[in-house]
Amino acid sequence: MSATAQQKDYYQRYWAEGRPRYSGDRQGYAANFRDWMHGELNGLPCDCAILEVGCGDASFTKSLAEYSSAVTAIDIAAGQIAENARLFPQITFLQHDVSERFPFPDGTFDVIWCSEVLEHLFHPGFALSEIHRVMNAGGRLLLTVPHHGRLKNVLIALFKWDEHFAPTNPHLRFFTKNSLGRLTAAAGFQQIEITTCGMNQPLRDWIIPTNILVKARRR
Repeated sequence: MSATAQQKDYYQRYWAEGRPRYSGDRQGYAANFRDWMHGELNGLPCDCAILEVGCGDASFTKSLAEYSSAVTAIDIAAGQIAENARLFPQITFLQHDVSERFPFPDGTFDVIWCSEVLEHLFHPGFALSEIHRVMNAGGRLLLTVPHHGRLKNVLIALFKWDEHFAPTNPHLRFFTKNSLGRLTAAAGFQQIEITTCGMNQPLRDWIIPTNILVKARRR
């Protein structure tokens, strides 16, 4: 089986068998993501062209559809895409491997949401360059990945190394704010702003954030 076929099969099983664990709706950070989304997208034109890159089970796709009637979402898992299309017929869902060239012309979208996806990719810089390509001039990127700060990395090394870096862990890449900022800038984005969030556990979230949030613009 080719590497591409293996990857497609992996994520087909990932969602078919692992949805109770991996669904965005079940993550502690979901409310914070949606609050951030609302702050950035509230007041958009109702026909603003939005793309979600790596939509999974559409946990956040359905939230994006609250801000626009023109939402498109792509994901590698054909079975999950079919299920999403059945549940949310007002949204355009397309099966696509985001490690390959996106199936859209240059400058198609006004907003692109890419949440908890880059850490799964062998070449996240390519995906960011494709996001940049299909975004309109002045378009807006909203991006999230798991956070790896210095203290968190020390705690992982001491107590969670085998679990965090297990061969069965679907995450391939690990980002700090600095490394993600550099990668985003290298893809051509400007006005990059980076923050973090957690899982609504105030003290823990302050000491060890769980996610990096990036917003950026295409010139």
